[in-house]
Amino acid sequence: MKTVWEYVKTDKGIRILKVYGDTVCPGIPEEIDGCPVTEIGPYAFSASEVPRRFRPVGLEVRRYVKEEGMFQEPSRTQEETDVLPEPVHGSKVKAVELPDTVETIGDYAFYGCTGLSKLSFTDTLKRIGSGAFMGCSAVREFIYKEKKDGKKTLAQMLSELRYAIHVEIRKNDKKICLVFPEYFEMSVENVPARIFEIHTHGTGYRYRQCFHDGKIDYRSYDELFSLAVSQDPSEVVARLAYNRLRFPEELSEEAKKTYLDYFSSHVREAGEIFLKEDDLEAVRFIAEAGGFDGKTRILNELQQAASDADRNTVADGPGDFYIASLGEGNFGKSAEEDRGPGGRVKTEPEEALDVLTVMASRMGRTECLGFLMDYRHKKQGTGRKKKVFDL
Repeated sequence: MKTVWEYVKTDKGIRILKVYGDTVCPGIPEEIDGCPVTEIGPYAFSASEVPRRFRPVGLEVRRYVKEEGMFQEPSRTQEETDVLPEPVHGSKVKAVELPDTVETIGDYAFYGCTGLSKLSFTDTLKRIGSGAFMGCSAVREFIYKEKKDGKKTLAQMLSELRYAIHVEIRKNDKKICLVFPEYFEMSVENVPARIFEIHTHGTGYRYRQCFHDGKIDYRSYDELFSLAVSQDPSEVVARLAYNRLRFPEELSEEAKKTYLDYFSSHVREAGEIFLKEDDLEAVRFIAEAGGFDGKTRILNELQQAASDADRNTVADGPGDFYIASLGEGNFGKSAEEDRGPGGRVKTEPEEALDVLTVMASRMGRTECLGFLMDYRHKKQGTGRKKKVFDL
């Protein structure tokens, strides 16, 4: 596979102008022709035509060819290439990895890259040009490598994108994962005042302000969680809480309890997310951390589905047999019900762990179900007193 890098030499190093080849995940080279690659040029990965004002003047445009494959040829620099591969730009770009030599991303460098979903960069990046990520609506993941302290690179990069972003921070052998929710702004006309007001929806903007001198302020980050629960999608909130528990960087005991309580009180929402993805690691970690130790209330549709299934289906598999056996003790009905004022059904809270076990069986998540049954059995066993018989 051949990749051609079109570039110019500047006083600081190499500026990438265009990329050609079959790759969809270009890894920017650290150096070309003995010089460090320091800049991604304007419109470098955009499918739009480069405006005249951004074209290099007085600089010689060169091409660097890199051969990759089983019979790899040495990379080389050449002035001209007879037949250029297709350009790697626009929707074709899926992921980009920037080396720590890159200090600048030019104006509109990734403009209109609608397929770009993952970006890797380091804190040596100093400048992000105007509109560099305009139209990059698919970006969902950052890999951020810390090389130095006190840089504001991550905060700057997050400010460029308003979508929900999963950030993986790597520093030496340490890894921290965080979620920054989405936000959007809406103009609302204030007729009496004859002005337009900007209303911000979603907590993403506030989460992006949780930085102090370029470093993440974890206390401020954790204090926003109650607001995120009320404003952001369940999937984002569940992943945010899980990541903070899984990677407890500067996590206070109070914040830890808040995240654990969320999983017990929102077991159905969290269960649907992790069980749908068959994420045994997340289910195991949250359960063992005590995140499903509380009580919860189940929505009526889940209660009705469980009751109907117990009455009308024959056990023909491990999960069905387990639910059928639970149903004999009214467990399958999800909760005890009685009539309150006005004939309303009053639902008593149930153990969150039991609710999650039922959900795992209904969704056919065998591994998760096996773990939950075993964990539930061990948990119940630890609370039982041994009987002593006098002979």
